[in-house]
Amino acid sequence: MEIDETVAAKAYDVVQRYIAAINAGDGAAVQETLNFPHFRIGAKGNVIHYPDDSADHLGNFRRRTNADGWHRSVVDRMQAIFTIATKAHVAVNFRRLRADGSEIGAYHSLYIITRIDGHWGIQGGSGTGT
Repeated sequence: MEIDETVAAKAYDVVQRYIAAINAGDGAAVQETLNFPHFRIGAKGNVIHYPDDSADHLGNFRRRTNADGWHRSVVDRMQAIFTIATKAHVAVNFRRLRADGSEIGAYHSLYIITRIDGHWGIQGGSGTGT
């Protein structure tokens, strides 16, 4: 299947804005990058389900990463592996870093980015992180 580069570019923009919002600690901007219902599947198969935008996604992320001393995340690579007019699957390699720049770990995620009522957002993700 051929990748639609226009759809891929929209999906990459969503991922970049999501990471920037997480790094900035901007909960409203994080919510803006998501579509609902939303889900995450962690490395151990744990599923987090957000039926609507009422949950504190940023707060939940911070609670899962604070013990490691997380300060920011850096995307190393993104690749659209599937696209249609209303959806993209994007493989993302990223690292989580502490404030001193030391690496907590390198991770891989698959984000499912959808267009709902004209809004592009991450509707689901599965990865090797928490």
